[in-house]
Amino acid sequence: MKTAISLCSILLISCVGSAQRMQQVYLDHPDISKACLQFLSSEKSASSENEQIMLDTLYKISEHNIRETYLTGQIVYVPEAGEGKYLHLNKDEKFEYYRIKYETLGAKDGTDFFCAEKLRLDLEKKFQTTSAKLKKNPLDLKVRQELETNLDSYLKFANAVQGKSQIVRNFLFFSLGKYMKGDQGLPISPCEFTQKILNPITIATSGLTDADSKLAWAANIQIFTAYELGFTMAGYCK
Repeated sequence: MKTAISLCSILLISCVGSAQRMQQVYLDHPDISKACLQFLSSEKSASSENEQIMLDTLYKISEHNIRETYLTGQIVYVPEAGEGKYLHLNKDEKFEYYRIKYETLGAKDGTDFFCAEKLRLDLEKKFQTTSAKLKKNPLDLKVRQELETNLDSYLKFANAVQGKSQIVRNFLFFSLGKYMKGDQGLPISPCEFTQKILNPITIATSGLTDADSKLAWAANIQIFTAYELGFTMAGYCK
């Protein structure tokens, strides 16, 4: 059965011809997120048969000898807001980029980008769901554990995109200002947050040359460290 399913996937990929269209076919596949994390980590084997099929499919898509245009977005610093902006979820729970940018990518880089975008989309939804709960009760221990689980997922994502292109590592950027204003709750636990994300920040900004992106990162880190200090002084962090 596995061989038959794999063969069907390979035949479909060959017929479609577009790596980008094939990526979109699997966007909502139940095993795509796990397979994407493994693909970005350059792993070749998965823990289940279905995940292995999906992982093999991603590798097959990435082998296309084709270059296509992807909508990637761009991190920018917004002086009026005093913070950086990159993306947000729209009403359809899809990403909208603050500043639109297009990149022409080969199939391998395109699959890296597709997987990073998918994993970041999953993270964004988790953070927003948890932050809504935290808004109701900031001291709920169960919700705070949920925040830590989300943060662990973010750290695994950061490790997976280490060494990838800048457009892939850009997905480590979070627009934190909206959460600090109290209207959407807190997306991630502030307690020792700066220490925990030191490595992801290093991964994200390594080799960063764009001045606007540098300003955006600096502003958003400052926003959160200030909030973390206030959260600690108020006695919420143990």
